[in-house]
Amino acid sequence: MVLYDLLRIFRRIWPHGVWAVALEDILYWIVTALLVFQLLYRENDGAVRGYALLAVACGMVFYHQTLSNFLVSHIAGILNWCLGILLKPFLIVYRKIVQGLRIMVRFYKKKLKKQIKELIIFLFS
Repeated sequence: MVLYDLLRIFRRIWPHGVWAVALEDILYWIVTALLVFQLLYRENDGAVRGYALLAVACGMVFYHQTLSNFLVSHIAGILNWCLGILLKPFLIVYRKIVQGLRIMVRFYKKKLKKQIKELIIFLFS
């Protein structure tokens, strides 16, 4: 569940589409199933017992109901805040570049319209 919480934090910092979330979930559950099976197989001398699987499931549910949401929301908030501070200079530069490009497009658009009008007048007169 801690690994899944890391995945949830990553999703809150960098939003994903539906297909990316589905793929991440499938990969997570495949890796988790293999890790749990390997752990139980090694620790129980090759016998996968029901009570061990029940204990794993109960531990996951307990963690999810108690700490998970608190940790995910606070850690994601802190990381978003840090990224906001780190990326702020880049966003300012990006906005200035976009603003300059918009001014250039408007200028050349007016100039291009004027040249097209002159061409049409020249062709049809």
